Amino acid sequence: MSQAGSFGTGSGPSSGVTTLTGNSGGAIPPTGGNINVIGAGGITVTGDPGTSTLTITGGGGGGFTWNDVTTPTQAMAVNNGYIANDSGGVTFTLPVTAAVGDVIRVVGGLGQWTIEQNDTSQVIHFGSMDTTPGSGGSLASFEMYDAIEFICMVADTDFVVLSAQGNIEVV
Repeated sequence: MSQAGSFGTGSGPSSGVTTLTGNSGGAIPPTGGNINVIGAGGITVTGDPGTSTLTITGGGGGGFTWNDVTTPTQAMAVNNGYIANDSGGVTFTLPVTAAVGDVIRVVGGLGQWTIEQNDTSQVIHFGSMDTTPGSGGSLASFEMYDAIEFICMVADTDFVVLSAQGNIEVV
């Protein structure tokens, strides 16, 4: 069960915590004297045994980073978003390494964008269309504010467009 809320203190097990109050307003008693808080997706959890302090830190966007690109070329990294802000356009290059489920997003700002493949076996699937496999394949925007989001479907090689805005050229 996932619940947000506040901790209550009292005379419970050795941790000194007797309940966790959730969004429902009800108390959730610790199981076996433990309440486990686990970080994921840009969330970290650290404890200080000397002061019995638990710190939960948010990653600001679930571990997804946006990059303002003002140069004509940019190597891409997984789980990053890119804003093409070079008026002459930006050519992005796919990462050589990507795990299944990794996501990349691109949004046109001041200029258009092109996404080039970086490996002889890479391909991007866009609906019923596929890019030319290898370094000759690419996607390109036609307008300044065109946008695209894609996910790695096969480690390192196959990417699938999840969403797109605008007219995207598939080469």
